[in-house]
Amino acid sequence: MNNTTPISMTSRGYYTLSKVDAFGNSRTEGCPSNIVCNVVTYEGAYYSLILSSMFGTLYAEIGASSTERTRSDTALGAPDTGVSGGASATGRSGNEVDNGNGTSTITLTRVMSFSLGEKVGTFSEVGVRTSSSLSGTFIAGQLIKDEFGDPTTVTVLSDEQLTVTYTLEWTVPNTSNLIGTGTVVDASSNSYPYEIWAQPYFADYTGTSTSPRYFRTSAGALALRGASGTSPRPDTPSDDGWTFSKDSVGLVTAVSDNKVYSPLDFSAVDIVFMGIHTFYTVATSSDSDIVDTTKVLGASSNASFAACYIKFGNPISKTDQQSFSIQVEMKVQV
Repeated sequence: MNNTTPISMTSRGYYTLSKVDAFGNSRTEGCPSNIVCNVVTYEGAYYSLILSSMFGTLYAEIGASSTERTRSDTALGAPDTGVSGGASATGRSGNEVDNGNGTSTITLTRVMSFSLGEKVGTFSEVGVRTSSSLSGTFIAGQLIKDEFGDPTTVTVLSDEQLTVTYTLEWTVPNTSNLIGTGTVVDASSNSYPYEIWAQPYFADYTGTSTSPRYFRTSAGALALRGASGTSPRPDTPSDDGWTFSKDSVGLVTAVSDNKVYSPLDFSAVDIVFMGIHTFYTVATSSDSDIVDTTKVLGASSNASFAACYIKFGNPISKTDQQSFSIQVEMKVQV
């Protein structure tokens, strides 16, 4: 099954610069005071939203280029040697706003300082990356601008300490989204229409957990559910995962493992719901890991980590004479 509509997860950012002297007194001379918007790179968005965590430790860097950063960049134009001390972002609590359109925006700020006298000179660009060296993933950056939006510089003296306050905003799904429809036909020419629903970004989409559903690459499973809530084939850890490819403009394609079951693996008469990765381990109709009215899987941090919910319009029957396979492809625009 292939999806039809990419899931959009947008990002933006901005930063401010400040300086203090050896006694902690603010020094505004030669330091722009306006908030400057920056570019979140494709690599940075991919790293933060898919491969790692948007809450992780970042490090500031500065440089001397006069060239604007673009989303395709992997570094500042002329980075200076060394980065600031690292800073992590706080969690979702107090930082997340429901946009009322099926998405939430999470605003995460990090305050990163260079040591007193560590950076001396005149600098024209600033950015953040994921490593305490210049080898980490370049998340975001931009030229330093004045209050009119024109390129300018910051001058740092030997008795001054430069601090970079960097804010990144991530917009992610907080409800399910219909991303695909179609029909599969079995060997007996029986047709089964289906819908694929992408899940909220966070497993605990109503709370504060920072565990994402998009995507987990290991310890996965294919979960099947019958119309009655029963589990025709219980989850098995380490069955499935996702592999990724990314193009030059931030379109990520995630493909699940092709899970194949032999005729004798299981039999079922009413397979209706499926998920790649794991549902919370349940097998009775009283459990609430599948909510068909909302197409959302679970509402707690230990609930479903499935990135998608698949529902068949006609229940699928599988006898012990038939094999069964499933593979799902999802596209995410970062």
